Amino acid sequence: MTPAIFILSTDAPLPHVFEQQAADGFVRAVRQDRLRDDDIASAAALITCVSVDQDDLIRRSAAIARMLDAGGRLAINGHVLRPYVDGLTAFVPSEEPRRADYELSRLAGHPVFDDIDVGALATNRGVAGFYGRGYNPPLPGAVALNGLGPRQLPVDWTWTRPQGGALFVHSGNDLWGVGDDPATRELLAERLVNWCLRRGNAEKAA
Repeated sequence: MTPAIFILSTDAPLPHVFEQQAADGFVRAVRQDRLRDDDIASAAALITCVSVDQDDLIRRSAAIARMLDAGGRLAINGHVLRPYVDGLTAFVPSEEPRRADYELSRLAGHPVFDDIDVGALATNRGVAGFYGRGYNPPLPGAVALNGLGPRQLPVDWTWTRPQGGALFVHSGNDLWGVGDDPATRELLAERLVNWCLRRGNAEKAA
């Protein structure tokens, strides 16, 4: 099986929650400054983190499009500021948010979040706002998974690309770092990889 590529945007190693996935051959970490367009185009999937160099990804947008055209998947974390996939638009921050605007609610089922209390993901050490403070606008036809606040701003969504491939978009801090439970963080990382590679219950889910 062709692994998903985790794009390392700094000198830091692969997050430890992905170590087992890497050991099993499902994830390959590649530093962004060493990533070749051919690596991207031939990958089964790409996983980005909040610190990814989006200007660099814009320059590689043709390779990303080829990967998606071939049925690949892209897992995006963080604020989209430089749209590097056709149709993406820039992150919309919450306006004058209050505590209630950080409450998280489930909008649709998805294998990444099945049987996980999303409300428990909304805070880190009792402090709200780490999960998300706004949203990356969903593309037409996208499915909103989790919403923020009473307006249910689509902080998480998936989109099946008409030309091929699919996106999983989390509009906040790295998904595998949210909440306080280490086991849940590892489970989110494992499931994100499963979605990228269509493994297990994530085989057909966009």
